[in-house]
This record gives sequence, structure tokens and C-alpha cells, in this order.
Amino acid sequence: MTDTGIQAPKGALLDAPGKAKKAEASLIAQVAKAHGISPLRQMREIFSMRRGAQKLSGPEYYSLRLFDPSKSIEDKRAFLGQAGVNALNTSMNPPVAVPTRAFVGNKLLYTQLLTQLGIPTARTQALVSAFRHAGALPVLRDAEAVAGFLRTDATYPLFGKPHHGSLSEGSVRIKARDGDILRLGNGSQKDIDAFAAEVMDRYPGGFLFQDALTPHPDMARIAGPSIGCVRVVTVNDGAGPKPAYAVWKMPAPDAMSDNFWQAGSLLALLDLSTGEVLSCIRGTGLGAEALSMHPTSGEQVVGKMLPHWEETLKVAQDAHAVFPEFGICGFDIAVTADGAHIVECNDNPSHMLYQIAAGRGVANTYLAPVWQAVAERQTKQVSKLNAARRAK
Repeated sequence: MTDTGIQAPKGALLDAPGKAKKAEASLIAQVAKAHGISPLRQMREIFSMRRGAQKLSGPEYYSLRLFDPSKSIEDKRAFLGQAGVNALNTSMNPPVAVPTRAFVGNKLLYTQLLTQLGIPTARTQALVSAFRHAGALPVLRDAEAVAGFLRTDATYPLFGKPHHGSLSEGSVRIKARDGDILRLGNGSQKDIDAFAAEVMDRYPGGFLFQDALTPHPDMARIAGPSIGCVRVVTVNDGAGPKPAYAVWKMPAPDAMSDNFWQAGSLLALLDLSTGEVLSCIRGTGLGAEALSMHPTSGEQVVGKMLPHWEETLKVAQDAHAVFPEFGICGFDIAVTADGAHIVECNDNPSHMLYQIAAGRGVANTYLAPVWQAVAERQTKQVSKLNAARRAK
């Protein structure tokens, strides 16, 4: 989740974010001019933050605005780069103690399980796969079958995504079908046969077609008709799952999904106890803007209370409790008029969302003890498992 832009789409399916580039001399000069931070000091801070638990890269330093002179060195030390985030999450979800990570990462099996347990999710209409089976669920084996489904059996609006993956890569929102033309969420159009061929070419091993959920009217009034999920991060230190923080991911008007790396998307920090929007930001680095009103709808954002808040937290905790061995989970939850629905679970949630939305490092004085308690529980669990294996 560094300072990246959207790659030019090769087709209807969304590409992954481009790789973050090294800081350019012009950016270094802009920071020096705007904030009075000399290039030498910038480089010194970047080098110091690459080491230890932070593992911050140069692009992340600028994306997270760590050049800001209003931040103390203690505040800056609380920020983690993505490599540091990965290490932190691994300490809370060590593979030995959490062997179910692969299952949870399978979006088809995971959501089907939650549905069977009565936890609301997005309904899967069909699976695209050249070789997988899915019980009674329709399986589309080739491009001809995909095209036939889209012409005759699909219920629109429709959301498509790979059954494995992250960062919304490969996702697509299909608003409607007009004859042989699909109208996509970003305003473009695609011939059905060409779209079907693209899906089979890119994801022959597994691609899901699910209901495209509609946001609660209070949220749609602010951010538009596309779902902007609430990311609820939960933890389990042995006393049961509980929420650690939450942010609202608001998609840009022409975005396929709510992933923040897409230009124009917004992030809002939420009050865990009430669901109130505490702050809202668009962009990163020097281009970051703190907003109180939505730039497209003109509706007030900061101070708004999200609907179904208690239910949103409850479904996240209930879903985490299905797999209590996880120390940390990041749930993307769609809030609709009918309530909260889990879209997917991330076993390695990117805390970049929190750091950008809050303007604080994820290793701050409030959250650091939370992570430590979870990691200590998992260390004990790993020791027990290893001891049991040695005893066999």
C-alpha cells in the first residue's frame, strides 16, 4: 500500500497496483522546500527506518508523510513499512499455530462455510474453473460456459474476483448487461465473449461471480452506489476475539473496488465504540488531503455515524471465533440495508490502511501492547505444539 497508481488496464479485469518507485530527486526537493527538511536529513531518516522492526522503504517514508516536522521521532518510530507489517502479522499468525491460513485464503470455501454457519456473506452465483468442483454450485469450465452464464443465468449487478488473491487484483464490478455488452463499474463496456475469454485466460484455476452488494442508503448518499467495505481488524490474545481498529474504504466514483491504491479513493478512521467517522483522507504523501466532506457528493463525512455498527463488529468477532487459532484477522465487511455481510478475511491485513487514515503508526502506545499480547500467546502455543511433536 505504498504510493502507487493504477496500471493501465489490459482488459476488463483490474490489474494489481504498480510497484512503488524510488523517491525521485524532485520529490526530495519538494519536501525540502515545503517543510524545511533538508535532503540530508530525509536520507538519514529513511536509512534509520529501514532497520529493525520498522523496515520502512524510501517510498513508504514519503507515502506516509514521515517527513512531516510536526511528528516527533517517537511518533515516526511507531510506523511500519509493509515488510514490518508482514513480520508483525506473522508473529500473530505463525504458520505452525495457524495451519488454516490456506483455507481462509480460499474465498469460495471460506464464504461458503460462513454461509452454512449463518454468518452473512456475499452470495456466490458461479465458479469459473477448468478443473475445480464446487458441489451444487454451477462451475463454468470454459469461455463459452462463462459467456452463456452471463447471458442467461447471472443476476446483476455482479461482482467478479479470483478465488485467491489480494489488493483487488482481477476484480470487476458488472452493473448490467445490454444484449452482448457488459456495462462495468468504471463506466466502460466490454463484449461478453471477449470478457469471458479474458477471465479464462487470466484465471483458469478459479474465479468467482458473486452478488454485488448494495451499500446502506446512508453510506451510498455519501460515497455512491458501489460498496465501500469497512475493514475491521480483530485480535485474539487467548481471551476471545475483539476489535483492534476499523477504517472505512470509500471507492472513487469510477473505481472497480474500494482498494485505496486506486486513484480518488478515500479512507476514513472510525471510532470503535460508536462507528463515528473521526477523520477522512484522500491520497498519500505530498498529495494527501484531509477532508471533512466527500469531494463528489458534497455530503459531510467526518462526524457521521455508520449504520449497523454493533452488528458490524459482531459479525467480525463471530467470524474470527470460527477460527480462534488466528491471532489477527482483517475483515472486509459490506454494510447494506439488511445489515453487515463479510466479503472476505485477510490473514495478513495491511496496517497501511490504518496508518494512512489515522496519521499514526500501527505500533503506537495504544496498539503495540495489543499486538504484543497476541504474539506472546502465539509464542506459547508454538512452544506447546513443538513440544508435542518432539514427544511423539
